[in-house]
Amino acid sequence: MNEADTGPASVYTEHRPGRPDPLIACRREQRIGAAPGGHPQRVLPDACADLIVTDGGAARLAGPTADPAVPLLAPHTRIRGLRLRTSAIGPALGLPAHLVRDADLPLDALLPRPDAERLTEQIWSGARPALPAAPPDPRVRAALRALSEPGATAAGAARAVGLSERQLRRLLLDHTGLGPRALQRTARLQRFLRAADADPGRPLADLALTAGYADQPHLTREVRRMSGLTPAALLAERTAATRPGLGATRPPTG
Repeated sequence: MNEADTGPASVYTEHRPGRPDPLIACRREQRIGAAPGGHPQRVLPDACADLIVTDGGAARLAGPTADPAVPLLAPHTRIRGLRLRTSAIGPALGLPAHLVRDADLPLDALLPRPDAERLTEQIWSGARPALPAAPPDPRVRAALRALSEPGATAAGAARAVGLSERQLRRLLLDHTGLGPRALQRTARLQRFLRAADADPGRPLADLALTAGYADQPHLTREVRRMSGLTPAALLAERTAATRPGLGATRPPTG
């Protein structure tokens, strides 16, 4: 289970469902090597929520957030997780998603202990968990698609799903935990990261326009706010986290 002292600080893999799942975006697994003092990992907003279990049996929920975090992961640890789709966070957990925004709490603080223990075992074993799910509202997915487009507005997304802006905000908070503006900013950050990964040598000014930022200074302000780093420093950190020959080793973004 443990990495050798000369091994990587972290090896991360994702497993997408064989067919689309209305609740689950992916399963993930991470092995932390022998880094003295632990492995600091930058986690960026991605508008998802994660149910996380360690090999020691600890289980927690990391709720949706628009802020970065740099948790210190203990050495020689194996972690398995389940990432919930943005549109299904509230339905999957059986509660309004805004109640777990920015949350980092044990599962047994969220669910009755027997349910938390059962969910923990299901996540660790790879079984599809029995979540208290209600069907996701199709208007949420439609609004998320509208908000993910460069230049999108909350008013335009509301019109696309036949709601007022106030109604759309309430619907999104209940299902995703985030409001339209936070979802737009998160989608823009993720577009920037995808574009940079696809073309590592592309100038930042070009990446800014592709992702939907007004210009490079706008990119710099937003990326610093949502990651704690400048765009160049963030991309350098992500490149350093990728180790050829080890499969998918880039840390998760949420």
